[in-house]
Amino acid sequence: MRKKRFSLDRRLLENFSWPLMLSMVALVACGLINLYSVSLGTGGQGAESMEEFTKQLSFFGMGVLLSVMALFFDYGILKKLAIAIFVVGVGMLLLVKVMGHTAGGATRWLSIGPVRFQPSEFVKPMLVIVLAAYFSRKEIAKKGLTILTFLPPLAFVAIPFGFIIMQPDLGTSGLLLFTVSPLFLFVRLRKSLIITAAALVVGSVVWLGFLGGLGYLQEKEIIHGYQLERVFTHKNPEEDHTGKGWQIIQSKSAIGSGQILGRGFHGGTQQKYGFLPAPKTDFAFSALAEEWGFLGASVILALFYCLFCSAFAIIRRSKDTFGKLLALGLTSLVFWQMLINVLMVTGLFPVVGIPLPFVSYGGTSLLVTMVSVALIANVGMRRYLFQDDPVIENPNVWQKGQVVTVRECIPLTRKLKPFDPADPDIFPEYRLPHTKPWLKYMRRSSIQDTHIPDPEPFPFASAERRRGHLRPDDFHG
Repeated sequence: MRKKRFSLDRRLLENFSWPLMLSMVALVACGLINLYSVSLGTGGQGAESMEEFTKQLSFFGMGVLLSVMALFFDYGILKKLAIAIFVVGVGMLLLVKVMGHTAGGATRWLSIGPVRFQPSEFVKPMLVIVLAAYFSRKEIAKKGLTILTFLPPLAFVAIPFGFIIMQPDLGTSGLLLFTVSPLFLFVRLRKSLIITAAALVVGSVVWLGFLGGLGYLQEKEIIHGYQLERVFTHKNPEEDHTGKGWQIIQSKSAIGSGQILGRGFHGGTQQKYGFLPAPKTDFAFSALAEEWGFLGASVILALFYCLFCSAFAIIRRSKDTFGKLLALGLTSLVFWQMLINVLMVTGLFPVVGIPLPFVSYGGTSLLVTMVSVALIANVGMRRYLFQDDPVIENPNVWQKGQVVTVRECIPLTRKLKPFDPADPDIFPEYRLPHTKPWLKYMRRSSIQDTHIPDPEPFPFASAERRRGHLRPDDFHG
């Protein structure tokens, strides 16, 4: 017997979003070039200055491997494992609290041998998965969110938010709320829930602003004083130009000194002589804008625009509620990180320590964002449910007695098997319109044929049929 070989179904490759993945790879390449240039200007010319660049390059290789793996499985598996994934994420945050690594007054990292990573980065996509799985349930789609059914997703958000803000990490905890907000807006909310939520928001604002709630949070060390100073300093950084306003002022100077074409590769004086703080991480966009000017910064933003347009196209075309919500949440995760970082380095948002996706140095952040984009592409590849025999597996969809008269216009089902050049499904022009997508995967044995006058051999069908255009009378019941 001929041994079967594994091959990727061509129908998945047809729906693969090349603009999405290529824009991501281009952004990572720009980030590596920028990191290499910045590394040359810090710590001398020895191997020590290239250590972070080498690490980032190795993390990129790991990200490519994980992204390819994320493309090969059906994302529907994540819905079944959503609760287990959430428990693992909360467990990692608990380990940070118990045995986490402390640096700069914050305990945010876990160390496993020589590898150090930030669990809060992994928790963000994990939270998206569990919320997408919950909101895609049939009872939620039919009845909408009530006060009672709102409690589980509220707990899903509140638990990791509480752990992260106690690390302390105000930026990541705030980003968590921004990320999941589109998922809550996507679901239909009952009036009782809207009224209750509005009352809670107004009450929280009154408590924080007028009843001393902010002081209470500082007293309990839930929010620290330096975090509040960062929030209020960005409005007028010149008042404290040697203190809290130093970062914003130097970032603006670096961006402005780049002008139109920039100072060239390794020509940035602000980051080379140590004026620009954190040029590899939080202010990587400022260092890039100084060396490549307005033109380079515009290329980065254009690549992000291409990535988000491709992601939103996948969201719009997705036929599965869980897949739509999953892609929406992961797109929101990357979008808010990009927007907050760009606004932060230009002085339009407080400095909260959010890196620029794909560009800033950080292995954990790079892995998470690359796998997130791969999962978005996974949703796009599986926008339709591929079944061996849709008529049998969906008896309520196919009406009894309905027949197809133009059989040669219907591509046959091709399973995962070696490539067959005689298979008519290799011709994309024979694809049916997606008004009845199950037709394109029917077996010839499932079709009741009627008399076809003047039949034409399949590969040599008329030009009209090769384009896949069917007339209304081609289907009758």
